[in-house]
Amino acid sequence: MKRKKFRLLDRPPASAAENMALDEVMLEAKNRGMSPDTLRFMQFKPAAVLVGFHQSVEEEVRTDWCAARGIEVNRRITGGGAIYLDPSQLGWELCCDKRFLGDFLPSPALFRRLSEPVVAALRSLGVRASFRPRNDIEVDGRKISGTGGTDAEKAFLFHGSLLVDFDGDTMMQALKTPVEKLEAKEIESIGRRVTSLKEQLGRVPAVEELKAVLRSSFEEHLGIELEPADLTNLEKELFGQALGWFRSKAWIDPPRPSSGRLEVLQGSCRGDGGLVKVTLVVNRSQGRVRQAWVTGDFLAFPSRGLYDLEARLRGAPLDQERLSGIVRSFFEEGRIQVLGMGCEDFLAPLEMALRF
Repeated sequence: MKRKKFRLLDRPPASAAENMALDEVMLEAKNRGMSPDTLRFMQFKPAAVLVGFHQSVEEEVRTDWCAARGIEVNRRITGGGAIYLDPSQLGWELCCDKRFLGDFLPSPALFRRLSEPVVAALRSLGVRASFRPRNDIEVDGRKISGTGGTDAEKAFLFHGSLLVDFDGDTMMQALKTPVEKLEAKEIESIGRRVTSLKEQLGRVPAVEELKAVLRSSFEEHLGIELEPADLTNLEKELFGQALGWFRSKAWIDPPRPSSGRLEVLQGSCRGDGGLVKVTLVVNRSQGRVRQAWVTGDFLAFPSRGLYDLEARLRGAPLDQERLSGIVRSFFEEGRIQVLGMGCEDFLAPLEMALRF
């Protein structure tokens, strides 16, 4: 069967504004039917924090801390949470006609399909990667790549970033992770929620090696043939017009109605099996849990079970009955076992945190 041709776009590392402007330009040009289906590799230089399209910079980023260290701040055209990207990380994205994807419907099934080439590429390097709904790629429960997407009438853009040699300390300081409220061992525990190729392989793969493996895997799994090419004349024109906007405060940090400040709630209890501490970052005006961490000195199996529990709590309504129900269901489903402890040992610190 003849393979569909895709452009391989591989430009030098660029600023956050340049990379974000190019996302917008590629999607617009593809939607007009005036650019090819594309796989793009992207790198960020200097380092950058990118908030999701619907997020507030003030709520998510320590802007003064980033500015003092030359870390850029910008906004994605896709939704999701804030991320930190340094020059070591490798981004990839597909921008294609929706017809290539068949019956188009943004869903976990579609995200899984488009993430599979990256999963397979990592496995070929010896990394035990797998897809974790809704949109992460993980290794034994630890995130190594996040993905996201957006669409226009006729086109779809799907992208992700691969953690190669990751600086977790800088990430936690650049984002508004409540490090002041956490002990050193808790910060270390939270840092273990992510991993990198350096940690998994014991080396930092050359970027050209990674690109070659990803290129081959995308071709095989999507049935495409990649041909290197640069931007079209239309894309170059649109890019020149868009770049100023993506550098502007009006794009990066527009005035927004106050959505309420974030609060950090904590509770801890010690049982026969050890200490359990629950930390919730919440927005009371929105009535939502923004972030959740469960830490302590207990032994849990499987180790990834704890990360899955945290994922279920994130985004949940700030309601004791609903949150307690999530924890109960998780234990009842047998998703985690903790030596010397049961569900009640985790409910107690959760309910203590919610009393404040």
